[in-house]
Amino acid sequence: MSYAHFAQITLGVNGIMETKLLNPNDFEMDAFYDEFMGIIVNGRGHQGIADLLAKKFQTSILIEDEFFRVLARSNSNGTAFTHIQKREGKKYLKPQRVDPRIINYVHLIKSSGQPIELPELPDYGVAYPRQIFPFVIKNKIKGYLHIFTKDLDWEQMKLIKAALHSLVFLVILRYAQVELKDEMRRTLILGLIKDQGKGKDDIIQWEKGILGLDLSREMVLAVIQIKNAPGQQQIEDVLFSIISDLDLSANVIAVNDEQAVLLVQSTDGKKLKSAVVTEYLQGIFEALKVTFPACKVKIGVGRECFYPRDYRVAFAEACKVISLTGPQPGAEEGVFYYHSLRLMGILPQPGHDQTLSEFVQRIIGKLYEYGVDHHANLIETLACYLEEDCCIQSAARELFIHPSTLRYRLEKAEKITGLDLKDKDTKLEIQLAIKLYRYYGETLFKK
Repeated sequence: MSYAHFAQITLGVNGIMETKLLNPNDFEMDAFYDEFMGIIVNGRGHQGIADLLAKKFQTSILIEDEFFRVLARSNSNGTAFTHIQKREGKKYLKPQRVDPRIINYVHLIKSSGQPIELPELPDYGVAYPRQIFPFVIKNKIKGYLHIFTKDLDWEQMKLIKAALHSLVFLVILRYAQVELKDEMRRTLILGLIKDQGKGKDDIIQWEKGILGLDLSREMVLAVIQIKNAPGQQQIEDVLFSIISDLDLSANVIAVNDEQAVLLVQSTDGKKLKSAVVTEYLQGIFEALKVTFPACKVKIGVGRECFYPRDYRVAFAEACKVISLTGPQPGAEEGVFYYHSLRLMGILPQPGHDQTLSEFVQRIIGKLYEYGVDHHANLIETLACYLEEDCCIQSAARELFIHPSTLRYRLEKAEKITGLDLKDKDTKLEIQLAIKLYRYYGETLFKK
């Protein structure tokens, strides 16, 4: 590893922190830096750095990544964030993203790349102000060091400088080396969702502890799609931050520049409750929309997984539900469940097979053309009639029309299509054609 890649943090005029590339010949191995390097070598990482700073400053220390995920917290004086608690519910988002007061500070530190002072935040259980120092690589902020004190002397600034160097070093290590745990996690999840070769079950049983998730217990698999996302690494970093924020027992890998696979498991070892999973996934969706406001976000959810063989099927289901919801107006974003497709889930997608389009055109194509020419929606009239079990009175009430008017429309529909509404198979075909039309829209009628 070359130190030439380090971003050097220097103290400029008026106490402003400045950065420049560090030349190995200019590097001074002072006592502070030796201490931090010792922490890194011993594998104590962010928490070790936070603990050392808290001891030196006799105050509380917080270290966050660029997405505000807490990497370490050390509370030496027992006052700054003793009462910090996660908010109730699964929709809680970090205040850095939703509180206008704090958003202004975030914008200031991101735009300037310089330290800022943040006042106390009693609403969030933070009783003391703090100094926030960004650590930067190639002019991009990679995280934040919070020092819960107002006044800093020269010696303390030197200590902060050494700490920032060490934090930059940890970031470089993370991107320069693929740890065994991360590689095994990626190999395992990709092995689960793709074709499994001979002996794969044995590998899965050996590796399952690496995930921090027990593959012998029920799991929910979801595919997260973020159109125009900033890339695989950022997708993973953001999702890990959100998972931590929601206190969710889950793991995630990005499979390409726009998609990630999420595995969710109950935290207490009990059966997953569908309502809880739904709330968590909706919370993840909302957090992603706040993080990537210019991107289209969709989450597809497959079946529950109980055995290794279930994951590949669940992955295919999650991918399919994402693709099936695309053309439907108003369904470009959101959380979609494969089980909600019901019969639709076993059908091929438009563009891959012309039989769907031909089927729909054969059953209700003439009604569609009639509606375009005469501004009369006989398709919805038929749909309501069939949904009300072919009861004239109930359907008429739903449509706010007289029963005689409904009878006239049904006769008109029969005459236009040549279909017999008394035939059971015909009614089933009409219902299926209408469902397809509602899912895929007018693309089915384009020749």
